[in-house]
Amino acid sequence: MTDYRVYRLKAGEKIGIAITYMVVTAAIAVLFYDNAAVCVVGVPGLLAMFRMVSRSKCIRMQKKLNMEFKEMLLSLAANMAAGYSMEKAFVPVYQEMEGLYQGRSYIQGEIKMIIAGLEMNTDMKILLKNFAERSGLDDVMEFAKVSAVAGRSGGNLIKMMKKMVQTIEERLEVEDEIDTMVTAKRMEYNIMSAMPFVIVLYMRVCNPGYMNALYGNVFGIAAMSVCLIVIFLMVAWGRKITNIRV
Repeated sequence: MTDYRVYRLKAGEKIGIAITYMVVTAAIAVLFYDNAAVCVVGVPGLLAMFRMVSRSKCIRMQKKLNMEFKEMLLSLAANMAAGYSMEKAFVPVYQEMEGLYQGRSYIQGEIKMIIAGLEMNTDMKILLKNFAERSGLDDVMEFAKVSAVAGRSGGNLIKMMKKMVQTIEERLEVEDEIDTMVTAKRMEYNIMSAMPFVIVLYMRVCNPGYMNALYGNVFGIAAMSVCLIVIFLMVAWGRKITNIRV
């Protein structure tokens, strides 16, 4: 069973990230300290890089699952309106998802597990709760709770599902609008994040002797370290500002 709350990097991904990270840190070490060996100090940061990449992939995975879940709810509501019970409706829903995604979706695997669980007489509430917990998505958790309540009280589950689909669509539209508005700012942020390194590189290439006083002495090392720390703090701050989620 896939846990969408975490993403475990594969060995090949870790190797690729490690190589890229060490090349970048070595380049920064040469620029700021004129000594590539200083990049060894940044090795502990590789773990943070693994976590950051893993978190980024996890968010993308959850976003894809959420969009697929919305399509599943639409199909489920339509099949239940056609006369299927909720338990029986998952079979045609799976077939529709197969036609829509051609086997390249997370939701098909989840529907398949639900169908298999129902064939083994597992309670629907347990299956949906398990899916909701692993998904890490509020929409799936709400659906699991709503279906359980509607099953006990006889509520209009079809109407509830359509309302949930509308809510998901509205939130995704807001996210897309925000993403469109901040795209230009993210580009500016990326350019500004690279500018300090570009400036140092330009000064070293065009006027090598100008920065000699900053290399090979305690004062220079301290000054360049402070500059590097400030740059990284500003980069982290900018990343946080431009990472807007609804």
